[in-house]
Amino acid sequence: MSVPEPLQAAPPPPATFRRLRGLYLLGLGALVLPGVVIGLPMGSLLRPGWALGITWLLAGVALLCSLLSLGLAWRQSRHPEPGSILSAAVLLASAPAVPLLMACALWRRVDALTLLLPLGALALLAGWALLRSWAVPIADGPAQKAEPSRTL
Repeated sequence: MSVPEPLQAAPPPPATFRRLRGLYLLGLGALVLPGVVIGLPMGSLLRPGWALGITWLLAGVALLCSLLSLGLAWRQSRHPEPGSILSAAVLLASAPAVPLLMACALWRRVDALTLLLPLGALALLAGWALLRSWAVPIADGPAQKAEPSRTL
């Protein structure tokens, strides 16, 4: 009677831009969709009457959280474990989610929207740029090399 060999874990799929983009958008949707569904009705009930300084403080907190999320995702992508880039893509989605969730809850304050929505857009673009730098190029197959590519 022989003992079966231990099962080898399958290697993770390559971190192509298409796969990273899908994970990034899935993570972003998982964070933002509940925020919109909960934040918009809550924002209609919430009538914050605080001074402009509090809004700047909230924008600063959102910026700090976005920078921390970008830094943690970048650090995760540098780990030597297989699949660390794929998990970093999901973690990266929290960078634009923080200001967007705050904007959903404070949508009745124009000054909050003016500060938080561009901050969320900048975090989204920074995350997109990081995804592009992490992506592994797709190897061309023999069928693709035989026919020249056409661009529009």
